[in-house]
Amino acid sequence: MTVTFEEFEAEGISREFLLARWQSENKRLQPWKFNTHFTLDPETLQRWWPLRDVHEFCLKLCAIYATVSIAFRWELAEYLWARWFQPDVPCRFGNFFARFVGCYSPGSPKTVSELLDAHRCICAQVLLRQVTLHPADDRSSEQTVDGRAEDPYENHENYKLEALFHAIFIVIDTIPPLNSYRTRARDDREFVAATPVLLVRTGQFHDLKTGPIDFAPIESLSEEVDGNAHVRRINLGDAVDFILDLQRRNSDVHWLCG
Repeated sequence: MTVTFEEFEAEGISREFLLARWQSENKRLQPWKFNTHFTLDPETLQRWWPLRDVHEFCLKLCAIYATVSIAFRWELAEYLWARWFQPDVPCRFGNFFARFVGCYSPGSPKTVSELLDAHRCICAQVLLRQVTLHPADDRSSEQTVDGRAEDPYENHENYKLEALFHAIFIVIDTIPPLNSYRTRARDDREFVAATPVLLVRTGQFHDLKTGPIDFAPIESLSEEVDGNAHVRRINLGDAVDFILDLQRRNSDVHWLCG
């Protein structure tokens, strides 16, 4: 079910209390879940995922694919939380700025072309599974998806793939110099923000209110990669700002799910 702030306020529960409670619970949970990341390889892409894995791609603004192993995932998660959480962000348990996906196993996608194909496969499976299942306590009938039995899952109807997730993703493909690790503080947000990444637009923009994604606002902050107009080399902090701005312009709804 979807519950609005106004319905809670009518019961005497303040918006401030709800935001504080949600922020506390989600800040504890989401960075931890971000760090228990999803590893992508050919076998993973062909597998029928359990719904708990499907749900982890829902209610996220984008995917962050790492084609190199990084040693600052926890700092990255904390940085993203600090940049992403605002009182006007739609409040739904489980939503976060990004889903982290490791691509450093043998056979994992590495190039932008391979990552685009993998991203489309992920979106396709999540969309296929976005059907309303029977509540978890109602097992009187079995539902099938694409000819496969699907277990009932409580609140499954609340998990949706964001339109922005289709349209853009980030790739961490370089490791900062080792001496950066020795000189930075653990909570040094500047270190994380300065990490060079690729920002990739997929061309899937049909559900965005703002239409096709335009890289013009970040042209002076980034550079085109290998003559591909859909890929920009940019610092992570600027990429996060760009995606957050896209989210603000594509969403004007405030709600709680659960």
